[in-house]
Amino acid sequence: MQFSRGWTPSGAVSGYTRGPPVLLRPCGWTFLGCSLLAPGAWAQTAVPTATVRAPRRPSWDDPAATLGASTSIDLRERAQLAAGIGSLLDEAPGLHVRRNGGDLATESLVLRGASSAHLTVALDGVVLNDAASDGVDLSAIPPALVERADVYRGVGPVRLGVGALGGAVDLRLRDVSERPVAWAAAGAGSFGARRASAGAGAGVGPLRMLFALNYRGTDGNFPYYEPGNRTLSGGRVTDRVNNGGDALDGLYRVCLGAPSSRSSGCLLALGGWMHRGVAGPGETAVVGPFQEQRRLLTRGSWAWRHDGWEVELSGTAMVRGDLFDGRGAAGGVSITGYRATSDTWRAQGEVRARHRSGRVTHEALLRGRQEGFVPGAGATLVDASRRALTAGLESTLALGPLRASAGFVAEAIADETPSRSEAMNLLSPRLGVHLALRPWLQLRAHGGLAARAPTLPERFGDRGVIVGNAALRPERSRFVDASLAVETRGGSWRVSAELGGYLRDATDLIALVQVGPGRFRAENFGRVSITGLELGARVRWRDHLTLTLAGALVDPALVGDDVATGRSVPGVPWADLSVSVEARVGGARAALSVSAVSSSWLDRSNCTAIPARALADLRLGWSPRFLGGWGATLEVTNLLDQRTASQTLCNPIGDVTAVTAPIQDFLGYPLPGRAVFGGVVYEVR
Repeated sequence: MQFSRGWTPSGAVSGYTRGPPVLLRPCGWTFLGCSLLAPGAWAQTAVPTATVRAPRRPSWDDPAATLGASTSIDLRERAQLAAGIGSLLDEAPGLHVRRNGGDLATESLVLRGASSAHLTVALDGVVLNDAASDGVDLSAIPPALVERADVYRGVGPVRLGVGALGGAVDLRLRDVSERPVAWAAAGAGSFGARRASAGAGAGVGPLRMLFALNYRGTDGNFPYYEPGNRTLSGGRVTDRVNNGGDALDGLYRVCLGAPSSRSSGCLLALGGWMHRGVAGPGETAVVGPFQEQRRLLTRGSWAWRHDGWEVELSGTAMVRGDLFDGRGAAGGVSITGYRATSDTWRAQGEVRARHRSGRVTHEALLRGRQEGFVPGAGATLVDASRRALTAGLESTLALGPLRASAGFVAEAIADETPSRSEAMNLLSPRLGVHLALRPWLQLRAHGGLAARAPTLPERFGDRGVIVGNAALRPERSRFVDASLAVETRGGSWRVSAELGGYLRDATDLIALVQVGPGRFRAENFGRVSITGLELGARVRWRDHLTLTLAGALVDPALVGDDVATGRSVPGVPWADLSVSVEARVGGARAALSVSAVSSSWLDRSNCTAIPARALADLRLGWSPRFLGGWGATLEVTNLLDQRTASQTLCNPIGDVTAVTAPIQDFLGYPLPGRAVFGGVVYEVR
């Protein structure tokens, strides 16, 4: 749910503008396991879509210009004082955000039954997934510096590469405005939450600049129900300890030349720092360990437009330093004194070209990148590097009511360590068709193949618990989807809706298998078949009342696994629903949203269930005209203070088939109960 006034269905006919425990997984910032194995962050739809057509952006980055299933969400208003990006993405059908606790806790994605390791997450078009982790941690991305989120389900833009088995999310940073802009926001709330953001931008002739800051902090320590090691008695309410933290991020962007001019160039610098405690799983008291990260992303780009041609050249550099300090104990195993550092870097250059000629548009991409990983004292990550060359081509034909697109992305990868080198080639073809059956009705269909290369720890080991397997094959996923999209208006009412279904068939999925005490090896597994239905709808009456609905039904079945054939993929809920109602009268606004998530499984054998839950949030805002840009917001999350749910026992004890468990998303990390946050906002209008 969002307080936004701009919303347009992507590609519409007529537009209305407006595995093993986490401690043993190599991943991007997944608490203790991520720090020990692969420290890092930034590397962990047809449906109604809120496409923000910002004129300052190249037109080919607008989701409406991509022939695929997409949802674009305007984040500018709600993101100013948001705790994280994940809390802003509920209205994208088929997308579920795993939250491992309260503010600043790890957030990862599940999209069309694919978990974070199998999804692409980009920031301003720069893919954040790296070769040392199994997914991007959204909590490391500063929400107040992001203006929109483009969610691509199934087929995605050529520029996002080959690795999106379930889809991709491209987060768009605030851009340089063509008119002066300034804002400041600050607030505080439950569990010591504190957030602030500020920014200012202006243009002088052809020069435009923007500077922005975002701070988030929390003490954590929220109460939750601890079931006493999942026995039938001994449960108690206790405080979640060592889950506080602070994060500070800054953005600077300068552009020369208007986006509509023949040529323009931009420089971007985004830096951040985060420090947070490592709380450990819900039933394991961990006091002391913490993570710290420093990161910097810089990008320079130059665009040229003339006579139907659009060409963009860009260069990107990313550096990151990670520290894990393991003071304390986890599960009775002492990790006192364990300290690990590592440095990660990437250098990337690319050229994109687009040409329009009559009814045909061609887009081409060529990208080269080099990644390096330098373990420091105590780090478990092996010295390794990855070179990759990516090339893509896509052509789109617009013929009356028909739009059809065909293309491919190919990637050649070379991995190296001091003792060995490996190479692999990936290919991702895709096809899309949109047909206007009526001025208000459109049929959409897409299909393609995606692939993901094994990570470096999966291929070469990590000098710790992961045994390398150089024979690993890339994961591959075939998919098709089809949907009907409706957009109509009558009097003061405007309606947009889309209902669709999809089938995804994946092979050679990579999972960790225990090969000895505390030792695991990544292996390829059999087929996974995932089918689903997605629904998105928005009904609006004037500017006063908006109803938004997003839902998905998913059947994630293991169909070719020697151990768990016929069972469900762990961590994927079979149903996910978000409903919100927003009312606006003058400068006052109120919104009530409810998100319901079905039960899912923690393990491949489908023995341990994650309880279902339904949470309600309330948001109030007031920004009257006579205050000249000042306003106030109040947000109450988990309004009904739900903390527990019934969890089914795999092996019933007598007549007892279920026990009380804390609400959670995955791996036993509890979610907080009711929380209140209030803030004050000022914005130049």
